[in-house]
Amino acid sequence: MGPSQESGDYVVSGPQGADLYKERQTSLPPLSHAPATNGDSLTPHPQGTQRRRRSRAQSVLYPYIHGRTRKGGGGSSAVTTIPSRASSARALSGRSKDDSRIHYELPMDEPEDNRSHLPSDPWRARKVRFYRNGDRYFPGFDYIFKPGRDVVNMEALCDKISDRIGLARGARYIYGLDGRRKYRIEELEDGLSYVVSSDRKFVNLGYGRQRPDWNPATAVIPLGGSSYHGDKNPGGRSGSPVVKEVLGSKKNSADSNKSGGNSKPGSREGRTIKIINNLDHNQERSVLVNMKTIQSWEDVVADLGQVLKMKGNLHLFTTWGQEVKSFSQFKNDFANADTFYLTPSDAPFPRTYTAVTPPSGGSGGSSGEGEDGGGGRTRHDSKKDGRGDRRTAKTSRRPTLRRHTSEPTLKETPEENEDSEEVADGRSAVVTIKGQRRVLHSPTTHVVHNPTPPHSTLTLDWVYGYRGTDSRRNLWVLATGELLYYVAAVAVIYDRHDDVQRHYTEHTEDIQCMATHPSRELVASGQRAARGQRWTAHVRVWNARTLHTLHVLGRKELGAGIMAVAFSRRNNGQFLLAVDADSEHLLSVWTWDNEHIFGRVATHQDHVWGAAFHPLDNNLIVTHGRGLLCIWSRRKDGIFQRSDLIQEDSGRNITSIEFTPSGDLISGGGDGLMTVWGVDADGEYFVKREFQAHSGPINSLQILSEGTILSGGDKDRKIMAWDCDEDFEKITETKLPEQAGGIRTLYPQRPGYHDGNIYVGTTKNMILEGSLQRRFNQVVFGHSKQLWAMAVNQLDGAVATAGYDKHIVKWRENQLEWRIQAQSECVSVAVHPMGTVISAGTIDGHLVVLNNNTGLHVATVRVCGSPLSCLAYNPGGDILAVGSQNGSLYLYKSSKDGFVYNRFGRMGGSQPLSSIDWSTSGRYLQSVTSDYDITFWNMRELSKVKNALDVRNETWVTQTSPLGYMVHGVWGGGKDAHIQVTVDRGPRGDVLAAGDTDGFIRLYRYPVLSLRAGYHEYKVYTSYVSGVRFSHTDNYLYTIGGTDAALMRWRLT
Repeated sequence: MGPSQESGDYVVSGPQGADLYKERQTSLPPLSHAPATNGDSLTPHPQGTQRRRRSRAQSVLYPYIHGRTRKGGGGSSAVTTIPSRASSARALSGRSKDDSRIHYELPMDEPEDNRSHLPSDPWRARKVRFYRNGDRYFPGFDYIFKPGRDVVNMEALCDKISDRIGLARGARYIYGLDGRRKYRIEELEDGLSYVVSSDRKFVNLGYGRQRPDWNPATAVIPLGGSSYHGDKNPGGRSGSPVVKEVLGSKKNSADSNKSGGNSKPGSREGRTIKIINNLDHNQERSVLVNMKTIQSWEDVVADLGQVLKMKGNLHLFTTWGQEVKSFSQFKNDFANADTFYLTPSDAPFPRTYTAVTPPSGGSGGSSGEGEDGGGGRTRHDSKKDGRGDRRTAKTSRRPTLRRHTSEPTLKETPEENEDSEEVADGRSAVVTIKGQRRVLHSPTTHVVHNPTPPHSTLTLDWVYGYRGTDSRRNLWVLATGELLYYVAAVAVIYDRHDDVQRHYTEHTEDIQCMATHPSRELVASGQRAARGQRWTAHVRVWNARTLHTLHVLGRKELGAGIMAVAFSRRNNGQFLLAVDADSEHLLSVWTWDNEHIFGRVATHQDHVWGAAFHPLDNNLIVTHGRGLLCIWSRRKDGIFQRSDLIQEDSGRNITSIEFTPSGDLISGGGDGLMTVWGVDADGEYFVKREFQAHSGPINSLQILSEGTILSGGDKDRKIMAWDCDEDFEKITETKLPEQAGGIRTLYPQRPGYHDGNIYVGTTKNMILEGSLQRRFNQVVFGHSKQLWAMAVNQLDGAVATAGYDKHIVKWRENQLEWRIQAQSECVSVAVHPMGTVISAGTIDGHLVVLNNNTGLHVATVRVCGSPLSCLAYNPGGDILAVGSQNGSLYLYKSSKDGFVYNRFGRMGGSQPLSSIDWSTSGRYLQSVTSDYDITFWNMRELSKVKNALDVRNETWVTQTSPLGYMVHGVWGGGKDAHIQVTVDRGPRGDVLAAGDTDGFIRLYRYPVLSLRAGYHEYKVYTSYVSGVRFSHTDNYLYTIGGTDAALMRWRLT
């Protein structure tokens, strides 16, 4: 491994640090957490004072809440200040606040005595009204529910009303009209009104109060003028102050905006639109809508229906086929539309009008996207376990209309509610992430996209690393001389001579154990169960030469995972055993060639670490683990009889077992003791010899062909040779260097030969080769703890990785080029565009700069006290943007080809940043937070961009942000959709790779503008694909798994 090179506090050497699974496993600091509070709360008031205050509030607000002050069914507001359209858009996106309003910061916890009085009957149905926080013109809506049946807690209630309240981030907090937060469902009283917010800042407005007439001169003018006087108004209303017909007017709203008069049709107080009867297109009218009404949207639509003499339950549609469901939606999102269609509920909206090009152009409204030829969600999976097309056809009484606004409408089915959230008008897109809605604006130019799967596919080409941290007996040599081991869900077959890997990729979750057939040509491998699918653990028997699956055993029979698997050594390996990870650790034995179950028995309640057939008797099975070493003998009637060699309460842990050529059992303990068990004439086992072999756990025992047994220690890192024929006298020993870690497994390089050469798998994810007489050399290196950072040098295709093992590593082609150990765990890495230096961010806020060619330490810059979660150089390499988990973006001037750094700016934020992209113009940055909010930064002003519409036409040098209009289609899939962690655009800009929290890698066409876009899907990680990056010098895609600590290379074909 070469000599160590010291430069400051950084050492170019092998891995160091504690074992990942011997200590409590550290994890990346959470990117999303609730703000810390100091525990202070509002001063509690006496209960009597609180009752009097509530009684006073009810007496004042009750007439307004229940509409008793309305005259003629309508009303208007005397308020003359209305938020502008731009400010409304900013409010929808959640990126600005109205500073003119008073915000009240409420405590997270409130004393029990300060909460409102609970109703006497907590289970009766209640009717409450909800208003939108900060929106004085939102009419509110009534919601009837029964506690305990319809909703069980406040979180469930917020989830149910999120669609109707129309907040960009969904409903998260509920307040009373007095500004006090409601924590429990029992605090909501029947007949009262409440304010719903997506944050903790309550805006004190007169929610639901009666407003004076908008225009007294025209407040009760009958609709349609003289032509309408003869009709009878439903409900006894002589007229409506909400809508009046503009007689003789053929002008559109743009022309009307220039007119004067008392009506002010172009101001914020009134708006002129054209309405068309959908049943008779010859019937159309121009009407003036009062924009300051407090009537409900249903009443407004009913008034519009009176103008066209339409009755019944009516709906208002845009010309491109999207239904308008609220007044706020009509005022903000459809402000530029001047023509609408009225249609009854029983008359579906004609498909002829769904393809009308919406204002502002754009491709988001292609109506053909949902048709059969639109490239449904087809999947090309590296696993072929029956996973096929997941696209499902959905039908409803109304046409499927895509979402457009932050105030979405209620769908008729839960499935349709999520899958059809796509914008058809080309102006914006709405996606739902973790129950919160994100509005993404499209460019003004037309964007061409294809929702079918891409022609390119991915083929696994190379797997870097080895899994030795938490698995036992995981290294073999096949009959062909190839190394066999596993990483994540991939079995790796490595030919050292030709430097070629082959991969078995039929597993869908992590491989937990593996065994080879006595012929060393067949392999059995067991995988863990998928998350939330307890009975998906199983064992696969496959051919190592052809990589074809021969048999699948234990599906829907074994629970949680597979702890051990082994072939019998007699009868040509006819039997196969497996021990599952369920509570009873079920031991199953099959005749694997016909998948017939030979026997099954529950073994132990504690951890089982291994099992094996006796080499001389297939009816004897040995299991070992925490506090157990048992012999199971199968009788002729099929019953297993158990014999305990050690008692479960003895406190001894058996970490490994092996058999001598004569059939004696050798066990290695967690205390370093080796025990030789013999059998007397009665078939009873007894201790033949016991001695202290190591100072810590014995992780591996391996018998060689000449009768020598090797033992490998964990803590002492020693490999010892013992002579079985000479009463287990020690022959020799050797000790591995500290950076290699402890011994995990031992295996001879050439089984059957007496050359003494062995392979060693270590606890720090290395594979070494050598012998006890000479030094060991590194064959395979891998990160030993969580791997979170990766960057590709686009000049030569080299890859840099950094992780929680404090290693910063540079890979070139199939080999490690150099590695350096930093002082702290690393969570981000970037390569200078000139290829001169590699920068890494640590969890303690330091920026470490290394020489790209030699790995020598160049500089260390103290940025802040929080983890540096993302780094990005601009295309010229003269500016480095550093994103931190404190929400701030730090800017450094990079000079002398990246060897010198000086800070020149800081832009503050509130949420941790996870990715950064530079615009091609260099004027803007885009970043995504841990809560999946997209933020744009202005480099000239060194501040956030206030209006996202200002950057809608910007193009980006890279696309590593998983949120954006050009990639919003990756968020399809409904409530059960996976959370997308990382994305990257291909070198030619035609494909997009995405990785999610469940270990799936997907390949899309770029851009991804449809929630039903097709993709190819691959599953090699169990959880959290922490990075995907394309190499622009060749057709490779590199991926890393956070908890799997595995780097993999895919060939794009």
